[in-house]
Amino acid sequence: MARSAPIAAADFSASEREDAMAEVRQLITDLRDAAQDGRALARRYADVLTNVVDEYCIEFEKRAEAALARLETVE
Repeated sequence: MARSAPIAAADFSASEREDAMAEVRQLITDLRDAAQDGRALARRYADVLTNVVDEYCIEFEKRAEAALARLETVE
């Protein structure tokens, strides 16, 4: 398999360099946006999970208190 020689920066025209820089800037912007979206999504899921756990614990506590009250009346 033949290897091509590395392309030197001087081999690019000014417009090619500008295009490459614009593409890199766009990639950086896209990556920042994706990271921000990912963090927002993670926060939303964490909030949902927290709410589910809170609701479960409250319901469990009510059931446990009712069971304890029944046990206390038996004694």
